This record gives sequence, structure tokens and C-alpha cells, in this order.
Amino acid sequence: MPTDSIQPTAQFSIYDQALKWAEQGDQRILPLCDSLLEAPDKQAGAAPYYYLGIYYAEIKDTVKSLAFFDKTIVADYTFLEAYIEKAALLLAQKKSEAARKELELLRAVAPSYAPCHYWIAKVVASEQKKELALFHYKLALSLDSTLQEARDAIRLLEK
Repeated sequence: MPTDSIQPTAQFSIYDQALKWAEQGDQRILPLCDSLLEAPDKQAGAAPYYYLGIYYAEIKDTVKSLAFFDKTIVADYTFLEAYIEKAALLLAQKKSEAARKELELLRAVAPSYAPCHYWIAKVVASEQKKELALFHYKLALSLDSTLQEARDAIRLLEK
């Protein structure tokens, strides 16, 4: 069997492992991402930056985390999850205006991306804009009927 057919599977498992380590705050992610970023073929793209953003968020280093999410977006502006993670961190810091700006950038890139509308709803709900939050939660749910969090939020806001 040619090695080309084995390569994507090996790479996929490396990326799965990287995400797992990042989400666990496992320091093994650091040299792995360094090696992915230094690889001669540079096929890693934005993913190592994203994993580092997740890792630093997990260990509560928000400044580094936000910087790596920015690098992710610069490397690949269609890396939708990076916008969401960045907005979530900003919202947790009570920086709703900055979070909303990030989500508006995401909405310009992917207007029908349901998580974008879900997070816009969370931001405007934090600003006590109930009707606008309901609109975006319902829009998110119409784009992805499996978003149970949106369904739950709608139920709470409509009480």
C-alpha cells in the first residue's frame, strides 16, 4: 500500500490527539504544535494556533489564548471555531462589545453558521436585550435543529 494513503489517517490522529491534549491543558501540546508549525511542508495551517489557543484558555492564560485565536484567524479566516472561542473568552471577561464585534466578523464570513447566532444571542442576552437574544437563538435553532442549548435558552427567555 502506498504511504500517501496512510498519511491522512496518521495526520488526522495527530490532530485528534492535539485537540485532546489542548482541551485537557496537557503541556505535551506545546512541543507537538511547535513541530507542526516548523514542519517543512507547513500543511498544518491554522490548527496548531487554534490548539494553543484552547490550551492557554484551559490553563486560564487568557492573554495568550486570545493571541493564539487571533493567529488562527489570520492564518485561516474561515477557521470558524476560533472566532467562537475568542468571543466566548471575551464574554467571560464581561467584554460583550468586543465579543459582539468578533461574532459580527464571523457572521460576515459564515452568515448561516448556527453557533455564530447562538453566541450572538448569548452576548445580547448578557446585555439584557431579550428580544434580540430570542431572535438569534431562534435563528440558530432554525439553522441547526440539534442545538439543544439554543432551545433551552429560548425556553428560559420566554418564561
